[in-house]
Amino acid sequence: MKARQALMLAALAGSAGLAIFGDRTPGGGDTVEAVSRPRPATAPKAETPTARHKHTPAILALLPREQLMGPRDEDRPATTLFAAQSLDRAPAAVTPQTPTVVASDTPGLPFTYLGKKYENAAWEVYLAIGDQTYFVREGTVIDQKYAVNQIRPPVLTMTYLPTRQQQTMTIGGEE
Repeated sequence: MKARQALMLAALAGSAGLAIFGDRTPGGGDTVEAVSRPRPATAPKAETPTARHKHTPAILALLPREQLMGPRDEDRPATTLFAAQSLDRAPAAVTPQTPTVVASDTPGLPFTYLGKKYENAAWEVYLAIGDQTYFVREGTVIDQKYAVNQIRPPVLTMTYLPTRQQQTMTIGGEE
């Protein structure tokens, strides 16, 4: 056993001995009794809260919400107090192209956008139809139906081959 441990054990034994065998009689000293003192006649009066003010406060009635904020407008878009904000730079301006008219026999794009990557000086976009995943670049033909014409974030331009109609898909900015 080390000296420090022996010293701590001795202190513990001494404390236990005093707790068990120590003097348990109440303090043998003189007991002091409480003395009541009369209030002096010149004691300053304590101020009451109403004595400080010339008038008493009034409790005002609650006003209806419509009177305070105006009528509720259900058509007004709900604003979120803590809306997400982006600190990224503004997306690059998209060059105006000739508007593409989608014919009624051209189906909408069936793809779900999964992500994109810039590699070897070209964009690669990840698309999915159901559980089938496609990695496309400019010039890629998907299932003999869609050809990828141009990938310029935030837009991917594709051609529906049976009708030769161009369609666009938003893929987000250059991140």
